[in-house]
Amino acid sequence: MRKAIFCAAVMSALCFMVSCGQQEVAPVQGSRTGFALSFFKELNRTLPKDENIVASPYSAGVALSMLTEGAQGETKVELDNALNGCLFRNDKLDGGDSVIVKSANSIWIDDDFSVRNRYVDLLQKDYDALVTTLRFSDPATVKAINNWCSENTEGKIKEIIKELTPGDVMVLLNALYFNAPWEDEFDPSQTVKSDFNGVSGKTKVDMMGRKGRYNYVEFQGCQIIELPYKSSNYSMFVVLPPVGMDIDALLPYVSESLYAQALGMLSPVEVRFKMPKVKLETEMLLNRTLQNMGVRSAFSSAADLKGISAMGPLAVSEVRQKCYIDIAESGTEAAAVTSVMVRLTSVRPESDVKTMTVDRPYVFFIADRESKEILFAGKIVNL
Repeated sequence: MRKAIFCAAVMSALCFMVSCGQQEVAPVQGSRTGFALSFFKELNRTLPKDENIVASPYSAGVALSMLTEGAQGETKVELDNALNGCLFRNDKLDGGDSVIVKSANSIWIDDDFSVRNRYVDLLQKDYDALVTTLRFSDPATVKAINNWCSENTEGKIKEIIKELTPGDVMVLLNALYFNAPWEDEFDPSQTVKSDFNGVSGKTKVDMMGRKGRYNYVEFQGCQIIELPYKSSNYSMFVVLPPVGMDIDALLPYVSESLYAQALGMLSPVEVRFKMPKVKLETEMLLNRTLQNMGVRSAFSSAADLKGISAMGPLAVSEVRQKCYIDIAESGTEAAAVTSVMVRLTSVRPESDVKTMTVDRPYVFFIADRESKEILFAGKIVNL
């Protein structure tokens, strides 16, 4: 299975990049969508162009929010700015009758490390976090942490950490799980082998196909389609740039306003749609991405995390995310775990039938149509 990199942003805006004159410097203040877009664009900028990206900005946002609650001074300012001035707290994800969507939080503390009661109480109250104190020098602690990840992702993310090293005193975790059937499923008998023209060459893939009425729009040569999940507000939005268009040249121009504009232009039309089945497991270290987003002191001896503990000094050693996604004829299953390791340190319907064949690099995201909350997003360039 080809390695991909996880956790996000909204790609429907891609269709509007060509007409955008200048890059957006900062997202709209206080918007989670703004954070998701900034996170995804910076992640894409730090990774090789020939790597698939699948990411969960939501999971990253929750884990970073829990860290921010214990930060002070310049460290808190940097985290607040990176999160676009909003915290992912007190969330109740609702998938309706047919969609499973759940998020779980936990904090794991070394038994030799003292955490402020105020901080623990806040995470329990505002994040419904499980608090567990164990001996970090005991190998069983790593197993316990990984078991929690597996249990809260239905076994899709079995391991988030390999070891705890001397100096590690706390781990913050968010686990996100999503499982949803399509409103209109693909017929497996219509799935055929077909070419996918990736950036590294042409490959044969299982291509699903269906003709039906979808929310759809064309703009500047790009095609956008909404694939709704059954009995819920969630949908997958797939954006297919025209042949020859470089996705990486467009992503820097994605903005929250263009994202909203793209969603607003979708309208129901008949579409003969084809899309590859995708099954990926992903892993990425987010340190560099977050540092490029302005979170610098948290990773250094200048970190101010006194809101977590009077013991110290403390610093973040790593922020890591693992993800899983399976896009098939029946629907989509996706999972993500984000860990933060803390250590001691000195238009109208048209009558004609449209055709959309996703046989080249494309982007997708899974979002709530009403709240615009982005759970998962990705860029697929090779299969």
